[in-house]
Amino acid sequence: SGTHSMAAKKKKTTKKKSSGWGGRRPGAGRPPGTGTGPSPGARINRVVAMLSNDELKALKRIAKQKKLPLGTAAYEIIARALKRSR
Repeated sequence: SGTHSMAAKKKKTTKKKSSGWGGRRPGAGRPPGTGTGPSPGARINRVVAMLSNDELKALKRIAKQKKLPLGTAAYEIIARALKRSR
């Protein structure tokens, strides 16, 4: 009878590969448009504006009338003003 240690009997565990974008199935792989960075027209720059209570109230009213999120309404106002100032 041999006295083998428990460590010697342990099976070698292979590390499972992390699942990435790969695969050989149809439709597998990275979705189109990912990994190449933002599209040229993407809004990626954050700008912060400090508003008075009255200005915020007016912006909220405009957003509600247009049924838009507050940030989208603010963006549209700024974008329109920038186009006019060119």
